[in-house]
Amino acid sequence: MTVAYNMRASRPTLSEPNEEWECKKDPFGSPTRTILTRRLQIDPFNHFDESHCNFLVRLWNTDDFIESCGKTPITTPEKARDFIWKRMMPKESNCGAAQGNLGFFVVSLFPSRDAPGNTVPVPVGIVSLIQGQPPDPHYTAPDVGFAILPEYSRKGYATEAVTALLGWARTEHCIQVVFGFCDPQNWRSRRVLEKVGMEARGVAQLQVFGGKKSDVYAIKGSHWDLSVYGITEKITKH
Repeated sequence: MTVAYNMRASRPTLSEPNEEWECKKDPFGSPTRTILTRRLQIDPFNHFDESHCNFLVRLWNTDDFIESCGKTPITTPEKARDFIWKRMMPKESNCGAAQGNLGFFVVSLFPSRDAPGNTVPVPVGIVSLIQGQPPDPHYTAPDVGFAILPEYSRKGYATEAVTALLGWARTEHCIQVVFGFCDPQNWRSRRVLEKVGMEARGVAQLQVFGGKKSDVYAIKGSHWDLSVYGITEKITKH
């Protein structure tokens, strides 16, 4: 499984839409926040959608996810619904701010794309752009996270989903700085973060994750001194 979550090539062009992704709009011109890529449909989690609740239970209780992130209390659709409502809904940023909590999204395959015989999108993972809030430990820029079901890993879905989410966040919400955090031993997640235009800054024991050691990535173009974004922990180079 490809996972870049802690519980609590050339750089892609993220500043303007292209053939890699598009933001679906309603007839009146307002974004529905459904992001479409060549193979994927990326929808915000909806606590009213039973399929979203069931999928969260399934994903977060796979052996691979538990091994990477630990056991969660999300064991039933009812618990998932409550968690989605309280913890996964977006808090959108104002244009010009380096902050943004856009929430969690379900990543699904289009019908008949790597899922023959299906006529509806098939959930394969999740992607998020979230930011801690005071009084809890937090930084002044969000971090991206992603997780893909084991049977759908190593197909490029995580890279495709993260690229699209970062592009949408930048063009629609003016989010210029994004972090990526993952276990130093998780080479697949590190590779995804590098593919989407992030650069490794080193390893740190981050307060936001209870002092857990983590690889620290920042989008290219971020300030060389990450303390300006609130990351004051000592960062050790690899």
